[in-house]
Amino acid sequence: MSGWVVMIGMGLASALVILAFVKGRRQLWQPVLATVILAMAGYAWQGSPALPSAPAKPIAAERGAAEALIKMRSDMDQNYGVAKMWLVTADGFARDGSYAAASGYIQAGLRQHPENADLWSALGLVLMLASDGELTPPAKLAFDKARTLAPNLPAPDYFEGLAALFDRKPDQTIAKWNQVLGRASPKAKWRPAVESQLAGLESLLAGASMSSDEKEK
Repeated sequence: MSGWVVMIGMGLASALVILAFVKGRRQLWQPVLATVILAMAGYAWQGSPALPSAPAKPIAAERGAAEALIKMRSDMDQNYGVAKMWLVTADGFARDGSYAAASGYIQAGLRQHPENADLWSALGLVLMLASDGELTPPAKLAFDKARTLAPNLPAPDYFEGLAALFDRKPDQTIAKWNQVLGRASPKAKWRPAVESQLAGLESLLAGASMSSDEKEK
């Protein structure tokens, strides 16, 4: 069995079971992200999907989730130059879980560069991290501002789709991620990660639908 099958099948199945049946799932979202959903992203970026599966090395779940999300957002940034001096420091705070400091630093950058979509996108992600993965109104506002300034920026739709998944709304996730891929360059650095996540989610939902139909017969 290939690494892709193991990663996608077991990963997404575990994630959705947790989200569907475990109480207090908000408190579990970062460990689940780190060990399941975003593991596929790292696998696509750095791994060898055709190789047989192997046990993963232990990681710090919360830090791993933030690290993977920041990596995804950084790869999706469109004009990193002017925002770099702010985002390098802010990302460091966010990786350590200091979301208030990260948010404050990004907002300082926005006071000087209010039209920078990458800074608004980064602010949305930090606010989402700070709220245990929930797309709060401030996070939504930041993503909307980034989208207005740069309509083709993939990060707002990607992270809103991720929030929908953890709110048990996978259809919204699929719609958002299809929009992201529909606008993407074939050579986009982050594309394989999103494609693998989307394919895994669609496959899992299709399997769940078939199981449900069989039970009704």
